[in-house]
Order: sequence, then C-alpha cells, then structure tokens
Amino acid sequence: MKLPSVFTVALALCVCAPTVTAQGARIPADAVDAFHAALRAKNTAGALSLLDRGLVVFEFGAVDPTVEAYAFQHLPFDMDVAVATQWKLETRRVGGEGNERWVLSTYRVTGTQRDGTPIDLITLETVILRRVGDLFRIVHFHWSTNDPAFQARAQGQRSQSKQP
Repeated sequence: MKLPSVFTVALALCVCAPTVTAQGARIPADAVDAFHAALRAKNTAGALSLLDRGLVVFEFGAVDPTVEAYAFQHLPFDMDVAVATQWKLETRRVGGEGNERWVLSTYRVTGTQRDGTPIDLITLETVILRRVGDLFRIVHFHWSTNDPAFQARAQGQRSQSKQP
C-alpha cells in the first residue's frame, strides 16, 4: 500500500483546519456518518476535517496518539478497508451533554480481504466528540471486533504499512 507523502498529509491538515466549519456536523451521529462516508470515498481531506486536533485513536489493539499519527499510519488502511467492505449499522446510542458527546455503534461488516479471505464480523465503535462552535468534531475513536482472526490480520497489515 502506498502511504501519502508527508507533504500531502501536511497540506491536507493545513487546508482542513480553516475549513472545518464547512465540513462539520451539527449532530454527533452525523459527524460519525460523514467520517465513514469520507473513508469510503477515499477523501483524506474530508476525513481529516471531521477530526479534532487532539484526536486519539484506539484501533484493534493499536494506538494513534495524535491526529498526525493517525493520518500517516492508519487512515490509508482504514480507507482501503472501507472501500473493500460494507458497514451496516446494527445499533446506535448517542449521549453526553454540553460540548462533550458520545456515539456508540455496532456494525455488521462484510466484504473480502486483499488476500481473498471473506469478512463477516461485528465491529464495535465508540466515538467521543467535542462541539467546536456550532459543529461537532471527533476527538476519539475506539474500534474492536468479535473476530480475533480479523483483528490479528488488521494488526499485521498495519505493522507492514509502517515498514520502509
């Protein structure tokens, strides 16, 4: 997998910062859905525009402690997975108050891995959002699955993408 260049990600982060109001969502669940749509469209700028600068991602046993780390390490992988799979929303709960909100979702994820291995699993997603002005931005994602084999493959693919 070809990772985006440092220049491309830095440019996307700079360009997205002033336009976040154009890319935000007034309802927390809309921000989550817009992020998933940006992943499926391989829209790096759109995905990054929905993320708070203080983002921390917990993904299948890995941690991205900053938005930059996520952009360089896992965002390209997440886009590839989003394109190769279908995510059907099964359940969703939304809560919180004031400027801090959360969205808990479960998805049935189906599709095929690059190696031809079929995917059919439940993915659990916790998203914490913060209101910035009138819009919500994502400050934390936590993804996990009920399928240990998929989790192991996902960790292995992310490890390979870090190697030069």
